[in-house]
Amino acid sequence: MTTTPSPTPEEWRLRVERELGPGRQFERALVSRTLEGIEIQPLYTAADLAPDAAAGSVSPRGGGWAVAQRVDHPSPKTANGHLLEDLAGGASGCLIERAPGVDVEWLHDLDQLLAGVYLEAIPVSFGTSAEALPLAATFAALCGERGVQLGEVEAHFGMDPIATLAKNGALPGDMSDARREACALAMHTAATMPRARALAVDASPWHRAGGHAVQELGYALAAYAEMLRWMTSAGMSVGDADRQFVWRLDVSHDLLTDVSKLRALRLLHAKVLGAWGVEDAAPLVLHATTSPRGLARRDHWTNMLRTTLGAFAAAVGGADLVTTLPHDSPLGAPGPLGRRNARNIQLVLARESRLDHVGDPTRGAYAFEARTDALARGAWALMQEVEAAGGLTATLTAGGVAEALGDSRQALKRELSARRRPLVGVSVFPPTPLPSEPEDTEAADPDREARRARLEARGRVALGAVDDFEHGVRAAAAGATLREIGDGLVRGAPLHMEPLPSIRESAVFEDLMGTEGPAPSVFLACLGPLSAHGARSAFAHDLLCAGGFEVRSSGPDLAAEALADAFRSSGARVACLCGTDEDYEASAERVCAVLRAAGARSILMARRPADGDQSLRDAGLNGYIYAGCDAVTTLGELRELAAAPEHSEAH
Repeated sequence: MTTTPSPTPEEWRLRVERELGPGRQFERALVSRTLEGIEIQPLYTAADLAPDAAAGSVSPRGGGWAVAQRVDHPSPKTANGHLLEDLAGGASGCLIERAPGVDVEWLHDLDQLLAGVYLEAIPVSFGTSAEALPLAATFAALCGERGVQLGEVEAHFGMDPIATLAKNGALPGDMSDARREACALAMHTAATMPRARALAVDASPWHRAGGHAVQELGYALAAYAEMLRWMTSAGMSVGDADRQFVWRLDVSHDLLTDVSKLRALRLLHAKVLGAWGVEDAAPLVLHATTSPRGLARRDHWTNMLRTTLGAFAAAVGGADLVTTLPHDSPLGAPGPLGRRNARNIQLVLARESRLDHVGDPTRGAYAFEARTDALARGAWALMQEVEAAGGLTATLTAGGVAEALGDSRQALKRELSARRRPLVGVSVFPPTPLPSEPEDTEAADPDREARRARLEARGRVALGAVDDFEHGVRAAAAGATLREIGDGLVRGAPLHMEPLPSIRESAVFEDLMGTEGPAPSVFLACLGPLSAHGARSAFAHDLLCAGGFEVRSSGPDLAAEALADAFRSSGARVACLCGTDEDYEASAERVCAVLRAAGARSILMARRPADGDQSLRDAGLNGYIYAGCDAVTTLGELRELAAAPEHSEAH
């Protein structure tokens, strides 16, 4: 039996170019570019890997990852009910978010929140903050009250002052105070809680402000290097300091990028430690959360697919803890269905798809290896730039990080507006009729007054200056609040800066739509038979629905005067012509004139602008819609026009 030899990459490219035909370039037709500036090739082989590329890796896991369900209801009692339900339903860890989130003020609140939870049985993670020392002291006091040995508890206290400053725009003291508290917490945790981790490297502020993967990794790496220097200057070894960190990254629905991002992180982590002379460091602990940036308010059911993709990327990328946000979280307080689906997504991936039994499934896949290498190189170069500028804190407070993220955010918005980065249910394939804007659901806290009364009745707590961790534990056991313990720490003046924004990609389109009154209408003037205008009318219908318009279409093969009558009957103020180039040439000028005479305040055409369109503009044509146009600007102008008083001039 004879076999046909496989073509070389060069032969394959020649064949593809022949298939593309004359006038179509390979790079323009088949090669795209990411927001990080990385080219996406249509085919990857070993030749696409740089000679010095290090293979990405995922450290082997024993027993898969922890399903760390987020707990964020303001009432500790209600949040405890959610947590117990999650644990009974398959969760194997938790992420406790505060401020805003669970209202934990003192030991009693924390005890109520964790009632019925075996602290030594699951990892308990707390959201990133700069107030981790008072919280850790209160947690240690709770363990003491319950007779739980601190050495048996796996807790992640989430101390990251740099990320907190970026996200909130403030620290309770200056950065030197935060540095001192971080070192004290890390050293005490290392000495008394071998399974716990005091510190976090949280990359979510950079992601949620619109940053791309290289910026997430580069800034996270710079924060890690800066905090490592804090620890080593306080007397910790590099290896001991490294074991105090948990890395926290957001993962979205871009599988290739997000899997590669997590794999690249391990390469970068090893490279930083290698620069310190550490060659055999313990594997990093990675906590991945599905990205709130990618979740939509409208047609929020599609978020279940987005969070599934994010959880899949986290699992394949080797996360140790995964938090899946409920699909209805953009609406406010998640409902029971949202919380249940959030954990079941991971359980299906682990138990039914058996991803928890697979180690590094993308290893050796050229596309993933090439992207991993490209992200790692870009992030390392960015980290070096930040280091040369004095470190991340200096760059952040000087505005350099905000400026760079602002540029990336604008590039992202351009991609979204042009629908080159489509959002199903929002910018493409929106539901029709478009549902009304969902109401925000605020989580009620019925126990707030009772907890406040109990706190006020506790009596006076003699605190004084909190000069070490054990003093904080004794103060918490005596009834001191987290705020009082924090106030007892010796701190300078609070540090302030402009916080980084936190965006949602779908808001680019969702913000176009008002919440009151009926949706404005657009009339599609379809030229010729359905077979001729079908493609462009379907495109126009989809784009206009994304702007919240009610789209009303004419029948096929109508004469110009009949189209004008149909336009009058539709009640619309805006019309859009849909047809072939031949039909436009034959009748568009006449149709524009009669539509303008029938009261159209703006007339669009579904195609790109072309030379020789001046006669159409003279007849009343105002603009164009086409693949790659600035849809958000066009739709915004149309909505303003539709809502303007009758005497306003047309665009």
